[in-house]
Amino acid sequence: MLDMEEKVLRDLENLRDVQPKRIMRRRKRSGVQSLLDKAIVASKKKDSKITHLYEEVDQLRKKLEIVDNEAIARYKMSAEYKSSLHMYSAESLKAAIIMTKEWLVDDHSEINPR
Repeated sequence: MLDMEEKVLRDLENLRDVQPKRIMRRRKRSGVQSLLDKAIVASKKKDSKITHLYEEVDQLRKKLEIVDNEAIARYKMSAEYKSSLHMYSAESLKAAIIMTKEWLVDDHSEINPR
């Protein structure tokens, strides 16, 4: 960003010695206004890209809403679903046992877990 500011300042210093017609042309080409114009164009491009992404996400959400209840039921009957459910249950049970043990030891300091 400093390089651009230095360039603009240099251009402004050079403009002092230039004829009025050339000043107007030069300002249009390499001035602060052209930098602002470039920034505005870039932000509009980004905005349109973001809008496009939002539209894609909305379309995907609509497709997901269309999914059949039968497909969900088939998935729930699958072995993959059952195994992940059992694994989740086992992990949560293990965590509950560890936490209960820690609470008991904290509440009753006379208990030695070892």
